[in-house]
Amino acid sequence: MDLNLVRTLVEIVDAGNLSEAARRRNVTRSQISKELKGLERQVGATLLRRTTRRLAPTDAGRELYEHGLRMLAEVDAARAAIDSLGRTVRGHVRLSIPSGLGEFYLGEKLLTFQQAHPDISLRVLFANRVVDLIAAEIDVAVRITSYPPPEQVARELCPINWGLYAAPAYLDARSAIAVPEDLETHRMLCTPGPERLFRLVLQQAAQRRELRLPPHLQSEHFPFLRSAMLAGAGIALLPDYAMTEDRRTGRARRVLPDWQAQGLGNALYILTMQDRHPSHAVRVLTDYLRDTLRPLGETNLAP
Repeated sequence: MDLNLVRTLVEIVDAGNLSEAARRRNVTRSQISKELKGLERQVGATLLRRTTRRLAPTDAGRELYEHGLRMLAEVDAARAAIDSLGRTVRGHVRLSIPSGLGEFYLGEKLLTFQQAHPDISLRVLFANRVVDLIAAEIDVAVRITSYPPPEQVARELCPINWGLYAAPAYLDARSAIAVPEDLETHRMLCTPGPERLFRLVLQQAAQRRELRLPPHLQSEHFPFLRSAMLAGAGIALLPDYAMTEDRRTGRARRVLPDWQAQGLGNALYILTMQDRHPSHAVRVLTDYLRDTLRPLGETNLAP
């Protein structure tokens, strides 16, 4: 049995149809169809059937797909082991990272990683939402969340704390903020939510406050919210790790420093798919991300 044709079957099942499989491999649809027919002739069975929206494996196709995944993983592992003997790590890794984390911290670290591993190519997607890694063609995802998806392998790296921040000029020109309710007279810079008003939760020891505030500016792009805050547009809810330098230089102040704000997630995770044998390149990148990102928990700022 031709292992390359088995790989084609795996690609079609993962992609959902012939056209998408061809696009991912950068070949024609007819080439993919030809390879599928050749594999079906070799095994003497129909491997895929068409449903309303995609191609689904038959019983024989499912069996061969599952065995194919394991065979291809073993081949990739063998290739990685041989490469490691020569101290060379090769491969292509598809990585998804949050936009803010990428701009504030991780983007520069990935360039350092590639300098150390020039034979590993990276495709980096900046996205904030947790997605289906297979459908999005992602090998590894870094996410800030409180509830990692159960269908993915989630490795917790460190806690993430959040705070309210504003430029000194903004705060000096307006009424003082001594208690959470004082925020009702201020302009809020925040991420969009399902409701018209922004839901802000603050915690201080056993005390908890929940406010519904009209947003002045909304964006899922935290670097933009930070820039707007530094320009004096209002008070922004931001992760502490992004504000270390701004607080040190006095460009930003922590608002209600004795209160802990609830953000979009309380921990940083590395996400990978279950039941997949990662390539050596994926394992090397994952180890690097773990060692590089864990110190972020130490940059969470005290009040």
